[in-house]
Amino acid sequence: MNFRSQKGAAVVEFAVVLPLLLLIVFGIIEFGFIFYNKALLTNASREGARQAIVYRTDSSTGNRIIPVSQVEDAIHGYLYSGDDLRLISFGKDNLTATLETGSGVSTLNLTSHNSSSKEITEGDYIVIEVNYDYDFLILPSFAGIQKALKLYGKTTMRAE
Repeated sequence: MNFRSQKGAAVVEFAVVLPLLLLIVFGIIEFGFIFYNKALLTNASREGARQAIVYRTDSSTGNRIIPVSQVEDAIHGYLYSGDDLRLISFGKDNLTATLETGSGVSTLNLTSHNSSSKEITEGDYIVIEVNYDYDFLILPSFAGIQKALKLYGKTTMRAE
């Protein structure tokens, strides 16, 4: 038996290194999707908060209001292209948004329009939070990572 023969050594080394190489490549792709989704959620919350702090008054009472439908439209317009969600995920779409003012927290409906409005006063802080459960494609089966990652974008703006 000749131990100096190197035949097949490259194939064995490649077979040993291939799983690690694939884990790194798919990890880079997966985390790229996560960072893309995080940026979309943050920008959507910023657009919604901007719509919430724009000065508007109720024509019947003269009180300052937040038209909730316009906030929902702003967030929906940023996250959806037509009826297609721009976020990247490989499971079910679990997207929620909330509007918080000094008077409480309300859940926003991003699929159908809400005709309600909330009263605010000058100096109130408006908090918009958009949450999304990101389902992994490859990594959980290889690395033992949890099945879903909770991503969110949160913006606080002051009504001037």
